[in-house]
Amino acid sequence: MKRILWETYFDNSVTRKMGRRVKKNFPSHKLFDILKSMGLEFNVVEARYPKSPSRVEKRIEVEWEGSKEGLIKKIESKASSGP
Repeated sequence: MKRILWETYFDNSVTRKMGRRVKKNFPSHKLFDILKSMGLEFNVVEARYPKSPSRVEKRIEVEWEGSKEGLIKKIESKASSGP
């Protein structure tokens, strides 16, 4: 099943109210390396984030059978444990 993740979910400069879904210290520059190390298939496209439609950013389409929240938690735990 395809899950949509937005770049904003992992952006340290964004508040939780505006869409960040991980801790402030998340290494957002390593997001794609983390996804690759987890062996996940993903595709990246440019799109407008729904909460701020004037902003164009990366939309990451990931093949994942669980919930989106479960995927985000797994990515966050992988980042804190290291690749």
